[in-house]
Amino acid sequence: MDRVKVSTLDGYAKWADSYDAYSNGLIRIEEPIVRRLLGDVSGKRVLDAGCGTGRHTVWLAQHGAQVTGVDPSAAMLARARAKTGELENATWPGVSFIEGTFATLPEGPFDVVLDALVLEHLPEVASPIAAMARVLVSGGRLVVSVYHPFFLLKGVPPHFAHADGVEYEMPAHVHLVSDYVRAIRAAGLELEELLEPIVDDALVAVQPNFHKHRGYPLAVIISARKP
Repeated sequence: MDRVKVSTLDGYAKWADSYDAYSNGLIRIEEPIVRRLLGDVSGKRVLDAGCGTGRHTVWLAQHGAQVTGVDPSAAMLARARAKTGELENATWPGVSFIEGTFATLPEGPFDVVLDALVLEHLPEVASPIAAMARVLVSGGRLVVSVYHPFFLLKGVPPHFAHADGVEYEMPAHVHLVSDYVRAIRAAGLELEELLEPIVDDALVAVQPNFHKHRGYPLAVIISARKP
């Protein structure tokens, strides 16, 4: 299969229609940990920064949060809006979406900010983390997940196979774990948890193509709090 490099926006525009059904080991390992770190979100104002197709947004709304999803990809947001349309008219506290970037985040304030699998696409992490910290209330929590830099150093960038028979590769930047920790502290946040889940036998059992990565860290997942 041919591999073609595309911009992040073009890549997610192509991936949007199949993203939720795509067999993604990174998401399999990331989702349960992120949701544990989010904790009880009932009645809380939550910003899902880089919400994509709303995979976390739906879970947050179903657990009683008032969620604002922000994403620069119109195609991904269209999927998110279609997925959550019934939630907006149901008994959940509310879901809304904004097409935007870290430079245009809504003021909030928010009790919780989530940023899932986004920062690896950006050339630096200090500015977006500072932007998310600014919209948190005192005592609010930031939860961040990223593709582990080990895989980028190993030569495995973010990529996906498309129905058109092409494999698309999106830009990614190597940010070490220490870069994320330093940015979080510079933003005035206190680190709570830092996890690096590995590719284990359970993941290989459902995604055999990951067997060659067994034992290596696949994600970095961080929880921090604003004093």
